[in-house]
Amino acid sequence: MNRRSATAGLGTTGALLGVVAGLIQATVGAGIPELTGDKLAHGALGLLTTALAAVAGFAALRQRKAGLSVLSRAACSLALIGPGLLCLTTVGRLWYLPAALLTTAGVLTVDSWRDTAAALVRSGPRVLLTALAGCEVLMAAAGPALLMVVGGLGAAALVAAAWWRTAPRSAVLALVLSGTVPFGLLGWTALVPLVLAVLALLLSLPLLRGPVHDGARALRTR
Repeated sequence: MNRRSATAGLGTTGALLGVVAGLIQATVGAGIPELTGDKLAHGALGLLTTALAAVAGFAALRQRKAGLSVLSRAACSLALIGPGLLCLTTVGRLWYLPAALLTTAGVLTVDSWRDTAAALVRSGPRVLLTALAGCEVLMAAAGPALLMVVGGLGAAALVAAAWWRTAPRSAVLALVLSGTVPFGLLGWTALVPLVLAVLALLLSLPLLRGPVHDGARALRTR
């Protein structure tokens, strides 16, 4: 078994176990607080965990595809490591094994950390906008169900705005606004959602002005 197959296998197994953990949290989490972290919003957290595990599973399956760019592998690594660590806060001990598998797969996804860092620097605005999307998910994870849904959809919109390279400027702007304004309105009593909206708009300016020289064109895995 080569490295790609091993990475895909670890990630897929972790994602499947993660889906099971999320479903357990959503359905019977209240009855086993010692395993699920004694959370209040069992249903919402379970569904969030299931969705993040599905994202990780998609990233794991992508490892079987040959010729992925350095940035694509970096994105897959983030999609594996991010849920692997984040869901430790959503389903408690049920996530210990999925966390280990997904984090290991995420690390193995990267062929060259030096080349990856160089590609990320070339795509600075896109990477930072994606990081803001991750921050929005983290903020939403601790809130009520409606905030979690809006935060999750908003984060997806920011990621789309960052990496949809052929999108017209109006679509990029619409995605950024839809990814931040509803979340900011729901969390209007706090300052952080408003700061997130301002930062997202500032980071989207280079994307609205024209093409950004990004690392997607650079360095492909051998």
